[in-house]
Amino acid sequence: MDLKIIPLTSKNFSEIVRETSSELPNINTIKMLEKKATRETIQKILGVITPIGRLIGYGMYVSGPWDPILEPGYAEVFIKVDHEYRNRGIGSWLLTDIEDIAHKNKSKVLQTQIQDTKEKDLNWAKKKGFDITSHVFESQLEISQFSKDQYSSIFKSLESSGIRFTTLDDCSKDKDTQNRFWDFWWQLVTDVPGMKGKHRPDNDRMIALLKDFDKKGFILAVDGDQWIAMSMIVKENEDVYYNSMTGVDQRYRGKGLAQAVKIKAIEYALQNKVRYIRTHNNSKNAPMLYVNRKLGYEEKPGIYGLTKQIGD
Repeated sequence: MDLKIIPLTSKNFSEIVRETSSELPNINTIKMLEKKATRETIQKILGVITPIGRLIGYGMYVSGPWDPILEPGYAEVFIKVDHEYRNRGIGSWLLTDIEDIAHKNKSKVLQTQIQDTKEKDLNWAKKKGFDITSHVFESQLEISQFSKDQYSSIFKSLESSGIRFTTLDDCSKDKDTQNRFWDFWWQLVTDVPGMKGKHRPDNDRMIALLKDFDKKGFILAVDGDQWIAMSMIVKENEDVYYNSMTGVDQRYRGKGLAQAVKIKAIEYALQNKVRYIRTHNNSKNAPMLYVNRKLGYEEKPGIYGLTKQIGD
């Protein structure tokens, strides 16, 4: 079969792709991925196309500003092949082209994610030189099953001690406040298992990366004029919101604040009438996994993080 690898964008997708399966991206997926990128992001999306315009393979390379955070010299990669066309070398072909792109952009490490239930995909990645470096669990909350009334006593106790809850949207919109927020975010991120020693992205990069997200979903717990906890929740699509970060200042732990700011994040999702909230937690982060279970989150298949060294 005369197959071609063609760079894909939201602008040329409809002209090139006449048919695709549900397991491969459509034009809306491409638009979503492009929206995540900033001007400094290097993003290359590849499609393996049949002569009749069927998309049967997909690959992506990203470096620069991106979520999840990429360390200098690291690139996020993703490869997917239609199940009818597997074991024909298409994934290897895509990986070769992606590695060429990575070398041209001076990337030294490729990183990717694979569900822990997908043994064949995991074995393929290992054969291609990837090593497992982390294991995180996805949890999902169905909003209709959540009742906030049972948690009112938590807030009475915290608020009686002087703690109040607000959002970044309620704060001043100046640059100093934005820098303060991302300084606080990084303070909490460094306490998350698996994040110690990671390179810190600069504040301007994070401001640009999340500039279009509703800051009413950036929940803050405040004691006096001090920020002491946060929970960030962002829109993925009309049905799903993603709880990307929850953390508590070390000096205020043990007071139920992690649970409280997560509840505030859930309330925000309820106001927006979504069906589900997703989140991920490192397998070593037992306290946060416990909080999620208490709130009714159901554990889904975990995800392995893998890396491959391609440069010195």
